[in-house]
Amino acid sequence: MSQNIEDLDPAEILEKAAEAREAGDKEVAAKLFNAVGNIYMSVSEFEEAHKCFNESLEIYKELKDETGVCDTMYNLGVAQINLEHWDKAIGTLEVAKKMFEKSSNDSGTADAQYGLALASLGQGSFDTAMGHFKKAQKVYKVLDNQQGIASVIMDMGAAHVDKEDWTLATTNIKKALKVYREIEDKAGIADALSLLGDIAETGGNQKKAAENFVEAAQNYYEAEIFDIAREVVERAEQKMWDVPKSTRRRLRRVIDDIIDSLPEEIEPEEGDDGFDEDILDFETKEKS
Repeated sequence: MSQNIEDLDPAEILEKAAEAREAGDKEVAAKLFNAVGNIYMSVSEFEEAHKCFNESLEIYKELKDETGVCDTMYNLGVAQINLEHWDKAIGTLEVAKKMFEKSSNDSGTADAQYGLALASLGQGSFDTAMGHFKKAQKVYKVLDNQQGIASVIMDMGAAHVDKEDWTLATTNIKKALKVYREIEDKAGIADALSLLGDIAETGGNQKKAAENFVEAAQNYYEAEIFDIAREVVERAEQKMWDVPKSTRRRLRRVIDDIIDSLPEEIEPEEGDDGFDEDILDFETKEKS
C-alpha cells in the first residue's frame, strides 16, 4: 500500500483486511488485521485490538506462517495483559516464547519473558514474576538492549513498591534511572523520578520528594507528556511550605517556568475517561 497505514482510519483498514480475506489474499489480510490491532493498542482500545489480533492469528495459522503466528500470538498476549486476563496472557505468552526460542529469536524471547513477568505480577505471583524479569533482563543484556534493560529494572522496582519494600524499590528504580539518563529517554527518566518522589514522600522526606517531582515534571514536559507534567508539578507545588526556604526559592522559579510553558489544559469530551497512566509500557510487534 502506497499510503502510510498509520494515517488511515482503523475502520478503513479493517474494511481493506476483510476485502483481502474475501479475495483470498490471506497474507495481506493477516498483516492488515495485525496492523490495525497495533493501532488500537496505541490508543488503549484493548478489546478491539484483541479482536484484530485473534483475526490475524487465525489467518496466519491457516497459512502455516510460523513467524506471523509467533508475532501475533505475542501481540495477543500483550492485549490480554492490558485487559487483565492474566491466566490467558500467561498461556498465550508461554506459547509465543517457545516459538521465539525455536526460531532463535532472542529479542522476541526476551519480550515474551518480560510479558510473562507482568502477567505473573497481575496474577499475584510475585516470585514467579521476579524470575521472569531476571531472565528477560539477562537476554536484553546479551542483546545490548538498554531500553529493555531499563524497562525491566523499572518494573521490578515498581513491583517492590507495591510490596512496600522501599529499599529494594529505591535501588532498582535508581538503576533504571541511570540507564534512562544514559539513553536520554525523557519519559523513562520522568517515570523513575516521579516514583522516587512517591517513595520519598512516603518516607517523610518532603524536600527530596519535591525535588524529584520538579525534575520529573521537567522531563515529562520535554517528552511532551503534558498532562502528567501538569499533575506532577502540581504535586511539587503543594510541598513548597514543607521544604526549607532555600529549597523553596530554588524550586519556585522552576515550577513557575514549567506551569507557564504548559499548553492550556483541554477538557476531555463527555464519555472520555482519558488515558490510563497505569497501562503497561511494552510494545506489540508489527509483522513485516
